[in-house]
Formats: sequence, C-alpha cells, structure tokens
Amino acid sequence: MVLIPDKVLKLIKQQQILIVGTTSKGICNISPRTSFHLDEDGAVYWLELFRHKTFRNLQKNAWCTIAVFDKKRLVGYQLKGKASLVSDRKIKSQIKLEIIDRLTRLHKQRILRQSKGPDVIKFVPQIVFSLNPNELSDSALMISADIKSFRASDLRW
Repeated sequence: MVLIPDKVLKLIKQQQILIVGTTSKGICNISPRTSFHLDEDGAVYWLELFRHKTFRNLQKNAWCTIAVFDKKRLVGYQLKGKASLVSDRKIKSQIKLEIIDRLTRLHKQRILRQSKGPDVIKFVPQIVFSLNPNELSDSALMISADIKSFRASDLRW
C-alpha cells in the first residue's frame, strides 16, 4: 500500500466526493461515493448501500480506481488499488459509525432506512497518478514496490 500524498488527501476532504471506477467483462462502470472515511493507515473505506454494478464488479475484480478532482482549478488525482468487503464485525461497525456520524441528517436517514445494513468496502491504494492537464499523467506520483501493482498500472516507458 502507498500512503496517499497530503495534497490528494486535502483535495478528497475538500471535495467530499469520490468517483469509483470498476470493470467486469471489459465493461467500465463509474459511481460517485459521498459516504466514505479516510483511515490513518492510508486505506479509503466507503459504504456500499445498493449492491449494484460497483459491488458486483468488485466481487469479480478487486482492482479499481478512485478519482477526485476540483473542476474549478483543473486539479485531480487517480488512485488505483484493490478493494475488498470488510467482514470483521468490529471493524465494519466502527467504520460505519465513523462514516454515518459525519453525514447530514437527510443522508443518515436514507442509510438507516435500508432493510439490510450497508456493507463496508476497504480500498487499499497502490498507485497514485495526477490528472492535472499540465502534469505528465503516465508517471505515477506514488507506487508500491509490488510488481503486480506496477504491471496493473499499465505504465508505458
């Protein structure tokens, strides 16, 4: 896992929305996430409320992308890594409380109305790219030393 650079964390906190990209059978899917938590260990957790395409895709292919951007300043970042369903009840409960605690009242009510409680997804970043138009986007800002991560980044040298 790579540590998410401070400038990326700052942007995520400012924008309060992540775009999660997944694939299955060669078909791309993107989905916004506003119910998330940035953990001190560098992981990103989000609530999976509806169990639709993103959820199903992650069950088949753990590799996914998170994008965050500021459209006014034309600044953004892409984090590639692996996501997994959190199964440990204690951790799942703790993360759910962290996320739900900072949501708006309206958003909380929508989550709490769900007949089945939300799942918690843990994303572990392994590669960080800039999406800024004035920076080289093929070069990773951060990358784990793992050869699988390097190959998955699809870098061209």
